[in-house]
Amino acid sequence: MTIDIILKSLRNINLRIKSINCSIVAMLMLTLTLCSCNDEPWKPTLPSKAVLSETTISSEATTLIGTTSGEKDLRWVAAVITGYNFCSLKEQSGSVGTPFTLVFEENTTEADRTAEVQIRFTDGFDKTFTIKQLATTEYPNYDRAWGEQPHYTSGAQLLHKTYFTKDRSGKSIRNYSICYDTEKLVSLWVAYPVHSCFNGSIGRTDAWSFDDYYYYNNSNGQYIPTDPVIPQEKQQNIAAGGYQTSGLDRGHMLPSASRQSDYNTNAQTFYATNMMPQYSNFNQGVWGNLEGKVRNWGCSDTLFVVTGTLFENSNYITARGRTIRRPSHAYKIVLRTRSGYTGKSISDITSANDIKCIGFLFSNDANGAATSIEGAAVSVADIEKRAGIKFFRNLREEIADEVKSQKRPSDWGL
Repeated sequence: MTIDIILKSLRNINLRIKSINCSIVAMLMLTLTLCSCNDEPWKPTLPSKAVLSETTISSEATTLIGTTSGEKDLRWVAAVITGYNFCSLKEQSGSVGTPFTLVFEENTTEADRTAEVQIRFTDGFDKTFTIKQLATTEYPNYDRAWGEQPHYTSGAQLLHKTYFTKDRSGKSIRNYSICYDTEKLVSLWVAYPVHSCFNGSIGRTDAWSFDDYYYYNNSNGQYIPTDPVIPQEKQQNIAAGGYQTSGLDRGHMLPSASRQSDYNTNAQTFYATNMMPQYSNFNQGVWGNLEGKVRNWGCSDTLFVVTGTLFENSNYITARGRTIRRPSHAYKIVLRTRSGYTGKSISDITSANDIKCIGFLFSNDANGAATSIEGAAVSVADIEKRAGIKFFRNLREEIADEVKSQKRPSDWGL
């Protein structure tokens, strides 16, 4: 092939490319012209999304809530693919923005089991979730790594529960656990971690409510009703106001100021199950000061706290037709690694010298209000004897007694 022929071929190719480019430009101009005639501005399509609050649940869990989002005109349908012998759907379909609820039977077997659930949207998007329900255990709501957990407290009137929330990255984390007495209408203890992941500036939500009266969905600001584990008639009716008894506060067992990361985390501290009838001057005085010190004792390893009540007299109050036992005493016990930055769980610590622990016990009256923090210092072993509860179940057995016999205020800067 001669050079002239090659050049002629290249010129023809170039002309064809120019012709194609002109056609593309013309099409783009036509598209822009048509778009400019539209009254509605162009906007991207919202992707369909389904989110499940958890994918691993305890053997006792009976419900799990998922959320949907996307373009407002879309709808979704849901189906249980596997595990339908113990898992079902409360809602089979709905419009985008409405939640879906999974219902489970309690797992009484000694083996984990899984279910698969598919959510399909009318735009073709689908999402399949695999949910694992754990085998039955003696402590279904406890985790070995949770250093704050007391031993299980037996009693037909006692209910144990853990409230979960989200951290700033959206990961599910525990907020606090309770041992709730359905006869006294007060928790015997509330156990919780103190860690920087709960820090923030949300302030007091004052979202006084029954246990799990709502679930707050931060993604769209909707309040989604749920079924409470603890019946509302077995809870203090604090949502309508105080105790109607002069000199008593709705005393937080887990303080609101220790949960400032987001709305839902703080709102959970205003559940009736986290309240005790507390002598006002005591609650707003030395007890509040102790709560502030406890927050400052936090460390990267996590500080573990249990707040509890004693009932060494038979005092009751009546508020809105409900009889509530008034605690005779309130206590707070704390435990952490001595250095604060070992990176280990409490259950991995093998020396009592590497852990520090102390308790504080006050009477729930004017005498308690007049007691100093140092004057209220006791050993955790002392509180165990009076409460009939064994604390910090995750301590190694060989060091537990030595750790819980500590009573050194100087260890805590007191």
